[in-house]
Amino acid sequence: MSLIIGKKYTEEINELSALGYIIIPFSPPDNLDDEISSHADLSFFKFDDGTLFINESLKGEIGESEGSFRRVWVEGLSSPYPNDIKLNCALIGQNLLCNTKYASKEILDYAENNNIRIIHTNQGYSKCSVCVVSDNAVITEDDGIAYLLKNYQIEVLKISKGNVYLSDDHYGFIGGASGKLNNEELYFSGDISSHPDYDKILEFLNKHNIKPVYNKYRRLNDFGGFIR
Repeated sequence: MSLIIGKKYTEEINELSALGYIIIPFSPPDNLDDEISSHADLSFFKFDDGTLFINESLKGEIGESEGSFRRVWVEGLSSPYPNDIKLNCALIGQNLLCNTKYASKEILDYAENNNIRIIHTNQGYSKCSVCVVSDNAVITEDDGIAYLLKNYQIEVLKISKGNVYLSDDHYGFIGGASGKLNNEELYFSGDISSHPDYDKILEFLNKHNIKPVYNKYRRLNDFGGFIR
């Protein structure tokens, strides 16, 4: 199994490599702010059939020979917000959560043509804000997303904000600090047990038969996740 991940996140790369994953690293594209330019969830989006949408600035990084997925190159992605959220969508089972005003037209068209329900949220950083636990369960810090998804029969664990590191200037989000490895394991970048809501998080994961995988000796870090 291969994982696309920002090249700068060496600790995460080492941990995931030690778990047996093949890493496809990418350099930060020049059309995104430095703070978030190495985040995979801003430059990539993948549907379950392997169709991969990619920031066109990464054509020299993710070549046509990398992996067996179908590529769709997306133009016009750049900082500042909201032009940086074209690919920052969350796939939850057969549901696509995104801000439809700014999400990539290619992604929206694909979802419509493949019977994937599109759920609009005003939160532009949809994927950053959502840790996908299963096809019908998520963890989020976002009040609006929590309220919204419950109306679509998606089980939501709402946790407190501000407990994930992004930079010395900003805190990150639980979606960007995590990634589903397989149907049984969920990776966290750093010590999820230090989160003030850890007991609730662990109970929620246990309910859905998911095991957390993490390094307790690093702080919980928003690294933009990975693309599996």
